[in-house]
Amino acid sequence: MSSRISLQQPYVVATLPRSKQAQYVVGEVYGGAPGSKKRKRSELAVGVHGEGVNLYDVSSSKLLTSYALPPGTSFSCPPYSSRSKTTKTKTERRTYVSTSGSEDKVTLFHDITEGSNTAQSTTITHKISQSKAPVVHLGALAPTGLDAVKKSDILIVKKDGEIQCLDGETLQLLWSSPSTALGRASSLSMNNIEVEYAHITNAYSAGQGILKGRQDVFAFFPQEVTEDGFNPDIIIVITKSNVQEAGESVRTLHIVASPRKAATHLNGTIHSVESLMDTPLPIYTPTKKKANVGRASFGINVSAGILQILEAEVLTTLDLHDTLPKSISILNPKYASVLATIKLDGDTDKESLKRKRDSDEKQKPRLDIPAQFISYYPKLGTALAISDNELIAVQVDFQPGQGSKSRAIGLLIDSLGCSDPQVIRSRPGKEPSHGKWLFVDHYLPGSMGMKEEVWANMTKEPERCVKNGDTSGFEKCVGSKFDQDWSTEIAENPAEKVAKIEPSEVDRRWILYALSKIFSWSQNPEGIYELSIVFYPPRLFRWLLQTGNMTILNIESALRQEIRTSLSGPIRAGELVNAIVKLDREMELLLQLVSSNLLGAAELLHAIRNLMQTMDLFELGESPNSKQALLTNGEDVVLENGNVEEEVQRLEAEAEDDLQLAEFQLGEGSGVRGEALNVALSKLYTCPDNSITDALQTTFTSQETVSLIYILRVELAKGGWTGRYLDIMELDDDEVEAPDNSIILISSLLNNCIDALAAGGWLTGNARLINGDQSESEAFVGTLRMEISAALEGIETAVYLKGLTSEMVRYGNSVLKGIGHEDTVRMANSIMTLPSGEKDISILPIGLKAERQISRLRIGAGGEVQKRSKRDIGRLLSRQVAKYTRERIVL
Repeated sequence: MSSRISLQQPYVVATLPRSKQAQYVVGEVYGGAPGSKKRKRSELAVGVHGEGVNLYDVSSSKLLTSYALPPGTSFSCPPYSSRSKTTKTKTERRTYVSTSGSEDKVTLFHDITEGSNTAQSTTITHKISQSKAPVVHLGALAPTGLDAVKKSDILIVKKDGEIQCLDGETLQLLWSSPSTALGRASSLSMNNIEVEYAHITNAYSAGQGILKGRQDVFAFFPQEVTEDGFNPDIIIVITKSNVQEAGESVRTLHIVASPRKAATHLNGTIHSVESLMDTPLPIYTPTKKKANVGRASFGINVSAGILQILEAEVLTTLDLHDTLPKSISILNPKYASVLATIKLDGDTDKESLKRKRDSDEKQKPRLDIPAQFISYYPKLGTALAISDNELIAVQVDFQPGQGSKSRAIGLLIDSLGCSDPQVIRSRPGKEPSHGKWLFVDHYLPGSMGMKEEVWANMTKEPERCVKNGDTSGFEKCVGSKFDQDWSTEIAENPAEKVAKIEPSEVDRRWILYALSKIFSWSQNPEGIYELSIVFYPPRLFRWLLQTGNMTILNIESALRQEIRTSLSGPIRAGELVNAIVKLDREMELLLQLVSSNLLGAAELLHAIRNLMQTMDLFELGESPNSKQALLTNGEDVVLENGNVEEEVQRLEAEAEDDLQLAEFQLGEGSGVRGEALNVALSKLYTCPDNSITDALQTTFTSQETVSLIYILRVELAKGGWTGRYLDIMELDDDEVEAPDNSIILISSLLNNCIDALAAGGWLTGNARLINGDQSESEAFVGTLRMEISAALEGIETAVYLKGLTSEMVRYGNSVLKGIGHEDTVRMANSIMTLPSGEKDISILPIGLKAERQISRLRIGAGGEVQKRSKRDIGRLLSRQVAKYTRERIVL
């Protein structure tokens, strides 16, 4: 045996409660201060099916705390626990468990301890939605940036590949990635995906090992990844699925990143994770003698780039530094070299009774039952395992040898003549001899992991179409990549064509390729770099707009090389909007841009400016007073050009332009521009107030901001918010088009416009009105104040009317709830005649309670539907009478 490694006798750390299922799930405990890196603690969280969760201290072999669960619940994955010390005296412990019973839930046990006081415990439960697959992994995401002082969010991975992120405090769903997000990144059709292992790490650690030298992967992130700065979390998932093309099961390593924060906040909770890299892994096929394979166990060292797979008593170690994983060694524990052994037979029980009494806490475990390895703690030098209902530990003593140079350990006699014929010794750069392993080229889609020659061959035909200006040919070549049939001409409007698949199901690299051919980042005649559309395939362009892929971030990623070489910085706000407006003066493409794509406040304001210009809502350039009048009384008027005919032609051209503008505003496109303006204002309202105010100050002039205030004032009056509810007004219902919640949007944007102008803008006279008259500023402010006061008075009146009618509305709702669905339909189809002479008919139902209708049918034994008897109906009616009632009898 090795003289440097020795094993001590195993001892029992704790005796676990016996479970009917006879299974336990064990998770590790992490600790650290808020904002610092989490570290593994010498504690364990053990989940007992039907009992609860127990937390043990390994070094002292003591039970720290326990949490009870209902008897019918069982754990679907190991629990996760963290302990943080927020202040010198305050300590918080959070334990998350995933249980399955009547319904799948995630439960948080939160303990707060201050000083020597008793811990204050709270419990929060969240019902898991979406798919019914069980949870196989539960972990925490590291807070980044300004959220470093906040608590970590919780990530759950289900067996079918669905990934959900929950708030660490309230367990509310933040975002959810569908189960098909992992399989869609592969070029092969993967069915019945089953998650075998999941691990959470950060991008910097992955860059030191598993993603070392993969600059193409790190180009996905918007910033440079650093250890102390921008360091997002990435998720490593190992799945096993069936592939139709291969006709067998395939194991795949997925490296994915969580959705971007801006997208998850603006576009709801359904967002797919972003695939960074996929690579296949070997599956060990045992011999016929070893029929029972069991579940595979995995262990990964992200910083070292090492993955170990223990399957069917075969240990496989993989080096994941390169694009194609290299198998370092495949070790069979039965015949491999032995470093240290300890005898675990019945002779160890023949020790003295005195030693047994001295080691009450470290009693000897049962050695006739196989043990399941749990974890190893290097600082304690202790390996933990579970045998039957006992948590056992083995002390591993390691004595470093003399000198800094390490030497080979293990004895040669333990390895001679013990080679297993199933062990595969593959050298780096060569595939196994049987040739059944399919590596990255067989699985990864698009250009991910693809060689330049292969990518050049795939894009050869599209490049030829771009060079020749063949838009239809280009759409035919790339249509299959977007799951669209663009091989034939479409008769209907492409804008009305609905996308067949979700945007996240399309390979992002083909989207960037299409954007790189459509847009160009080049200099204009003035020498300024601007974004322009140089290639316009109409159906592909509209598809990119409809699916939300026409964003500044995607265009910057597509034109990354051109932007870097130009040294002009990122694409300025408004470049995308201006390019689309130049392409389509009818504003249909701009409507799709603001409706389906993620735009910032500055981009939305540029869209609003272009729409207001086309609708002639404000005037830029020279003042109308500076134009030369056509009718004059004197004859000594000096013409601008000195030629009467040229001047008349110029005035005729201006009149023709004005006529075309009027026809344009009153034509078919006026509704499109109005709808686009409403959508842009609604999207602008969803942006933060600070960003809206800053964008108004940097994008709009004071005159344009005042023009926007005029539009909001018109919408305020158009919605009827400046009128009183009690006033008698003869207005048609069609004239009031604004929804009930539009007052929030209008008032919020009005506040942003006034904040952008600020008090200095009005006092110094910079905020001129549309006609340029500075004297009207005072009247404008006064009128705006009166309109806002009228709107506030209308809201107060609405609240007053709500108090008057709330009793009647409550009574009406209770009557409708008491009436069955069939009775409601019958009453709706029948005509009811009420006498007008009785006084009770004119009394409003204030303070009344609706009588609950008795159903004529009841559910009998065995679920049989039976007709209710008159006696049963009378009994139920008598039970509805209150304890103290007063009835009026009229004779």
